[in-house]
Amino acid sequence: MEQIAAAADVAKGTLYNHFPVKEAVLAHWLHLEMATNLAVLHEQLKARPGFAKGALHVLNHSADWCETYPHYLAPYLRFRFLGIGTEPSPSRDSEQLSDIVDTFAWLIRRGQKSGELRNDLDPEQLAIAFHHLHLGAMLRWLADPRLKLRKEFAAVVELFLHGAAVPLKAPLKTFSKSKKKSS
Repeated sequence: MEQIAAAADVAKGTLYNHFPVKEAVLAHWLHLEMATNLAVLHEQLKARPGFAKGALHVLNHSADWCETYPHYLAPYLRFRFLGIGTEPSPSRDSEQLSDIVDTFAWLIRRGQKSGELRNDLDPEQLAIAFHHLHLGAMLRWLADPRLKLRKEFAAVVELFLHGAAVPLKAPLKTFSKSKKKSS
């Protein structure tokens, strides 16, 4: 924190007034970066109709970021999880600018309008569920970096769209015994 205060040319106490711990600085920076990236992505999403293509586009960009900054991801997620249920601090102001859940909700509403997704479910609730799948894939990847994050994210979209149940109209497999010709 001393180095950050010196680089920002502010008193250490002033920095602590806005960011109680260094992870709060990281979260603030990440949210500002995410807000910038999401603004660009929203323009690109207009050319990708439906939910699946748009979600994959966003998640591929998320994978790029995670693979570029893996050392920031774990401390950021730890900080966010430890903050569940606490009062928002001034360091969280930037979250309003960058909430990826809003992007997921926008994609879901678009998918509902196009008929790709059911429209009898609340898009905000679906966005939170999709976000939890997204977070789960990131945590899985962090635990096992041999995994391919893009593949994990593609599985998230597949699971979200089609569920984990066996399709109701799955064709029955038939087995026929081959008959031996007698000679």
